[in-house]
Amino acid sequence: MKNNKFIKIYSIIMIAGTLLLGFFIFKGRSSYNALSETFDNTKRTVKNLQARKIFPNESNLEDKQERVTAYVGAVDKLKAKVIEGQSPLNDDLTEQDFRQFMNQESESIVALAAKNKLILPENFAFGLDAYKQGKPFLKGAIGRLEWQLNAAKQFIKIAANSGIDSIDEFNRDEFQEENEAAEPKEEESSSKKDKSSDNPMAGADNVMETYRVTTEITGSYESLTAFLNGLASDKNSFLWVRKIRIENETQESPRKGEVSLPVPVPGAEADLDGKTAEIDAAVLFGNEKMRARIVIDAVRFKGEKAVSEDKKTASS
Repeated sequence: MKNNKFIKIYSIIMIAGTLLLGFFIFKGRSSYNALSETFDNTKRTVKNLQARKIFPNESNLEDKQERVTAYVGAVDKLKAKVIEGQSPLNDDLTEQDFRQFMNQESESIVALAAKNKLILPENFAFGLDAYKQGKPFLKGAIGRLEWQLNAAKQFIKIAANSGIDSIDEFNRDEFQEENEAAEPKEEESSSKKDKSSDNPMAGADNVMETYRVTTEITGSYESLTAFLNGLASDKNSFLWVRKIRIENETQESPRKGEVSLPVPVPGAEADLDGKTAEIDAAVLFGNEKMRARIVIDAVRFKGEKAVSEDKKTASS
């Protein structure tokens, strides 16, 4: 009897072991098949990559060269357009000639301002007051001073034509050549170049010079808008607005009882119903003057006028 029980238990253990072993064999076989398939796929990918041609081939190089050539040509055309109307530096101008030119232009601008009812600062001199008081000129500064004076003159003309009431302040930043002789710049280290590459304007002095002016003007909203549009669309000078702060000349509204509204428009005639146009609050608070403090860069692009591709083709 005991033998029969032992045989039954043994049989159950053998069956369970066989099933468990079959399970592990099946699982191992499945894992093997999956790994084998992954290996075969990877092997095919490696063979395909080995069979491919290296990407920077001669055809690709020619394509890149064509793109670079087209880009350089586009830059040359843009450069030609940018400096098309730019006046060159007059390096042959003498100190005596410049002083005479400065005095003549000052008188001319004062007359233009008076004609357009534009109020200028007293004894206006384009920010060149120090030279009127006898400051000596350094070599290399006179041509740039004349160029900057012409840019300032264009600024005054735009203000006068825009209907601005007054230029209350006009200050000019001096540039290097006015106070020290220009010296060749030392080559920067690679680490410094890498650090400056984060600045989008880094290296801009290789292609342009900027002459900064800070001014304060007063006028209506319409005249101020016309003035800013005039700066943006001027074809004779590149006058870039770097900073602007605008505030109403009248900071506080009238107190109750200070102004009696509505009131008739001066000189207005009554209509058929006997009614006369009146000034209401909307008109009163919409006509105050505005004062703007503006930082402007007059930009001069370096280099000679570039020859466009059209001109090159015509000459060849």
